[in-house]
Amino acid sequence: MDAVTQNFGSVRALDSVGLEVQKGTVHALLGENGAGKTTLMRVLYGALQPQSGKVFLDGVETTLRSPAEALRHGIGMVSQHYAIIPELTALDNLMLGAEGGAILDRKAARARAQSLADSMGFQFDWDAAAAELGPAGAQKLEILKLLWREVDVMILDEPTAMLSPEDADALYASLRGLADQGRTVIVVTHRLSEVTAHCDHVTILRQGKNVTDFPVGAKSQHETAELIVGKALSPSAARSCRPGEVLLETVRLDVRGDRGDVAVRQVDLGLRAGEVVGVAGVDGSGQRELVQALLGVRPVLSGAIRLVGSDITRSSARQRIALGLRGIPEDRHEEGVIDDHDLVTNATLGHQRLAAFRRGPVLDRAASRALAGKVATMFETKHSHLGQKMKELSGGNQQRFVNARALAHEAKVLVAFQPVRGLDIEATRRVYAALGEFADQGGAALVVSFDLDELLEFCDRIVVMHSGHLASPPTGHERDRTMIGAMMVGTA
Repeated sequence: MDAVTQNFGSVRALDSVGLEVQKGTVHALLGENGAGKTTLMRVLYGALQPQSGKVFLDGVETTLRSPAEALRHGIGMVSQHYAIIPELTALDNLMLGAEGGAILDRKAARARAQSLADSMGFQFDWDAAAAELGPAGAQKLEILKLLWREVDVMILDEPTAMLSPEDADALYASLRGLADQGRTVIVVTHRLSEVTAHCDHVTILRQGKNVTDFPVGAKSQHETAELIVGKALSPSAARSCRPGEVLLETVRLDVRGDRGDVAVRQVDLGLRAGEVVGVAGVDGSGQRELVQALLGVRPVLSGAIRLVGSDITRSSARQRIALGLRGIPEDRHEEGVIDDHDLVTNATLGHQRLAAFRRGPVLDRAASRALAGKVATMFETKHSHLGQKMKELSGGNQQRFVNARALAHEAKVLVAFQPVRGLDIEATRRVYAALGEFADQGGAALVVSFDLDELLEFCDRIVVMHSGHLASPPTGHERDRTMIGAMMVGTA
């Protein structure tokens, strides 16, 4: 790709970007959120038409006006959000859009599908609904869809975001096999440990520009991270965890999921003052239901929840907030902010009934505004004024704001679901440093993340959810990445 420029209105997303990828390699494309990685790949996939620039395949200039045209030239892409229809079978999803004619030969299709799966070491129940696939199975099916379409260049956007370390390693082993066969794999990722272990070459984008290319191994992970952010990283704050009294406790907790199943099973959890505890697990293991039950937005089937000594099993979310429980939701748009309201109103969400923000029956606007200023300052949320609407902020700045709000007023226990999703490296470190300070001051934080390396780096201890059950790693393996990864998929 040569001198690719892409504008969205007045915003220049790509500024004369060049990219060179060698055939038969696994090439990592790195950069902060908003650096232009996905935009560049969408140009390569024909989903975007740049204002200028050229694409060359095997040295030949090629025009890609649509994804269909890109596929005809052997280029395929798997986005972060899988294009799988849950109600269709795995085989139907594999064929969809590339059936090859008006009449389907399902016997021949099944034979070809099984041959492709065997070549990759994948296993599928072709007649089962795709809804039954876990994250790893869905990712494998997406890769088979590209092979079904006989692509030579495979683009994978954050392919391991929802996978356990074991599944991620297995996926990269499959990708290496494809590269060894002559196919070219481009991986958009933020997981530097996976880049070091599995990729051949690195390209880094920053603010829409290609800032460097180098072979894997030429620079350390720390040097790579500093090239991504464009400055020296502040060191992680060293802290010594001294657990105190139990602030949040569950006893034999059962919680029903959306499909009527028991998604949380007999969970015993003790969260102590002074702790930042990480919850590891593959997506869909019960973390979502556990967090919602703790925050009071999903009913408990059986068992008990205690907060600072009080039984809150049947308490409302409002009552839990009054007792000092704060939450950072998984989906900030659906559960955390009101897009059309200003920053002052959004800062007070969840706090609006607390005495500190009331003047009799009405809100104390001055107190709300003071809180909003504190929230916006904590993680340097970029904004023009406090009357600005939330929807006018970037996604990363919205996440900064939601994180700060949870810590800004009389919090005792914080329950966070993916609190640094969408944040860059430096912002991630700042958020976890703030969680550490909160714990040092007598609070306690429970953090759910699908990034095990993140939890290992920043949390005091880790517990693992699998099939609704919560367990601690065995003694001597508390921070053993291999052991925790095996527990995440139920093989330990």
